[in-house]
Amino acid sequence: MSLVSPGVLVADEDAAPPPRVRIDYESGERVYLQIVRIIRDKIISGDLPVGTQIPSGTQMRREWGVNRLTGAMAVEELRKAGLVVTRPGVGTFVAATPSKQVISLNPGDQVTSRMPTEEERARLRTGYLTPVLVVRRADGRTEPYNAAVTVVQSQGAA
Repeated sequence: MSLVSPGVLVADEDAAPPPRVRIDYESGERVYLQIVRIIRDKIISGDLPVGTQIPSGTQMRREWGVNRLTGAMAVEELRKAGLVVTRPGVGTFVAATPSKQVISLNPGDQVTSRMPTEEERARLRTGYLTPVLVVRRADGRTEPYNAAVTVVQSQGAA
């Protein structure tokens, strides 16, 4: 990465290109959501650190063969999740890096997924199309988690 102006990082041209990620048009998952997942995963992994410009509409078209509207929908979802900010005339940049969260399940706990309430969406910063994982503990407590950044592991499985 190179600093081209205060707060603006871009990938070095001589750096080895990252492995090419392909869009799966047969998966049933909407294309713009696949792009959101790809970019979100790169942000979480640190491949796109805070301040780095994400691919432009032209780059998305070249990389993934998508039209401008599809790219704009992906950027909007990332923006709603608080992961990117757009500077008009400059580009869209990573604004935050969410941490992966590991939760443990104990015997008797149950996990379901659903779309978040407005309050959960704001509190968990899920965006509009990211589900929440709801853990119902054996003692009756419920705990919602952002499904995009949560890993569930089982404890005490027989």
